[in-house]
Amino acid sequence: VYVLGEEEHMRGGNVYGAPGGAFDEATSMFSMAETLLRREGMTFRNVVRTWIYLRDMDRDYADLNRARRVFFKSRGLALRPASTGIQGSPFPGEHNFSMGFLAVKSPSPLEVEVMSTPTLNEAWTYGSDFSRGLKVTEGNKTALYISGTASVDEEGRTVHDGDLEAQVDRMLHNISTLLLEQGASFGDLVSGITYLKRAADASRLRKIFRDRGLDALPNAMVKAGVCRPDLLCEMEAIAVLP
Repeated sequence: VYVLGEEEHMRGGNVYGAPGGAFDEATSMFSMAETLLRREGMTFRNVVRTWIYLRDMDRDYADLNRARRVFFKSRGLALRPASTGIQGSPFPGEHNFSMGFLAVKSPSPLEVEVMSTPTLNEAWTYGSDFSRGLKVTEGNKTALYISGTASVDEEGRTVHDGDLEAQVDRMLHNISTLLLEQGASFGDLVSGITYLKRAADASRLRKIFRDRGLDALPNAMVKAGVCRPDLLCEMEAIAVLP
């Protein structure tokens, strides 16, 4: 927990629930995060960003989405956090899910807006309860938290199956339009992570970024399974404006 002026920020990491079936374990993970938030006088209404790691993405992603929807609905959450759901290795080994989160509390109401773009539909229309991005105007900056974004079209469909370069182009197009709607660009990014399904694609991704003038982005590359078997890459980002 850290304080900036009158704002209190809370970051949680490696939050996990009780082992069990996928739906129950995911629900328990959200409940544990809520317990930590309550210790600081916060609730999930204060959460602006989550990172959720699944040991077996293909097997458990649907149950995660179902658990998240039930949990958010039970808490009356209309403003969904920005989020990344990605393959990972939760610790200890008996757990199949873990989560990180960022929450912000202020004595005066924070300006929090859902980021959207005509190139993407809202993820909750197909069962994934997260915002494409959140704009959070804080005391010392405006932060744009962009969720994990992939080669998905206006109807939520995967496009360019099997074509890495075309998928990267669509991924970058979706992110650029999310930024553009907020008067921002790739030059405003302070952090990015690109998840690659195949580690062998790392050199190709570097070349694609270089060819598009994006080789100076503060971007890390991570090998990880993405939320759909036909997606080869996904990128999350944070941009900061005055």
